[in-house]
Amino acid sequence: MTVLDASNAGADGCEHHGARLLASLAGGRVYALPDAPEGAAIRTFKAADGLRPFCWVDGPRTRPSQLSRAENRARNLL
Repeated sequence: MTVLDASNAGADGCEHHGARLLASLAGGRVYALPDAPEGAAIRTFKAADGLRPFCWVDGPRTRPSQLSRAENRARNLL
């Protein structure tokens, strides 16, 4: 996977780490590398939706920037 940030700086990695990085970026995008398995980019994108950003930060997570995109969508439905 290649994960790009909003300014097009990128990093290559596996689906797992690409999803974690994508979850921590605002405006990030993911692209499959030429040798990636079929559907890898969409799996990475979907996985990032449910992951909380910045997994290395400990402590209570209550601010929207500390929650996953899916958690923020769920909060807005209440």
